[in-house]
Amino acid sequence: MNTENKNLAIVCITENGKNLALKINSLIKQSHVYIVKNKKNNLKLDTKKENVFLIEEKLSELVQKLFIEYDYILFIMATGIVVRIIAPHVQSKFSDPAIIVTDEKGMNIISLLSGHMGGANEMTNYISGLINANPVITTATDVNKKSSLDMIAKKLDAHIDNFRDNVKDVNAMIVNNQEVGIYIDGKYEVDTRGFKVLQSLEEIKNFDKVVVISHKNKVFDSIKYKLDKAYLKEKIIKVIPKDIVIGIGCRRNTESQLLQESLNNLLQQYNIDSKAIKNIGSIDIKYDEKAIIDLANYYDADFKTFSAEEISKVDYLYDKSEFVKKNVGVYCVAEPVAHILSSGNLIIKKHKFKGITISVGRVTK
Repeated sequence: MNTENKNLAIVCITENGKNLALKINSLIKQSHVYIVKNKKNNLKLDTKKENVFLIEEKLSELVQKLFIEYDYILFIMATGIVVRIIAPHVQSKFSDPAIIVTDEKGMNIISLLSGHMGGANEMTNYISGLINANPVITTATDVNKKSSLDMIAKKLDAHIDNFRDNVKDVNAMIVNNQEVGIYIDGKYEVDTRGFKVLQSLEEIKNFDKVVVISHKNKVFDSIKYKLDKAYLKEKIIKVIPKDIVIGIGCRRNTESQLLQESLNNLLQQYNIDSKAIKNIGSIDIKYDEKAIIDLANYYDADFKTFSAEEISKVDYLYDKSEFVKKNVGVYCVAEPVAHILSSGNLIIKKHKFKGITISVGRVTK
């Protein structure tokens, strides 16, 4: 597991717990240790250490802050204490931080909360490997050595309509040994244990539920027999990987509606679902271009900009425009930006629409 940029808080309340916390902190980047001092334990720090804090406030007050600030919290203490202390803050497995618990000797590490979506299971296994502890994971799909819909969605950074209900339904079917089909439209590396992999969409009629992984807008057109909307809504769960990146060049003060219509037309032409858009990018002088900002907000995509220096490293690969070079300092914008965002995996060359150029790339999943 890659722990770079993982936001981990380690909380301890005893001397042995402190020693274990400092050991784990030395092995994991981006981790912070919170040593809770009180009249009973009288804990101290011999020397000041970076990312290690001696706290004298109540554990309950500290936890309230950590729930907001951290993605992962490792408690080195009895599980009962942790359950009581986090109870007022627990809301949903889709928003709660990953909660992990270990005894102060580091013998067992328990994935307690947000095992899948929060990443507690992965972090539990990772820390267990670092300190040679026994990982305790109780999620049903993991215990039965099967995949799960939420983990597939997480790996692909995918959109699923009605996410909560669909995840619950599919995971329940899998752990109860009911057949759930899965059709993978494209080269996506996913864990399919527990699913029945379909080689063709024609097979969907044999299943009560079928998971379809695709960034296409119209994925069922190839089926020989017609499927009505009610059938699709009831039987098919579409998983849309967010793997599409958009490079845009446009005139200053382009109208937002025109830019949106231009992109919509392009997506329809190439049968791409708009929910698959991950990033929208342009040159950095467009950082305040309202039309592009509005577009990114509309598609719930990250807006990224790149300097002329960054773009010039790849713009020679594409058609050159002296006019563009004179105005923005590079020969072209849309294609090299899509190139950078997709690590060179351009799938649609630039298309022009009334002073707008758009190119599309795909991030490998």
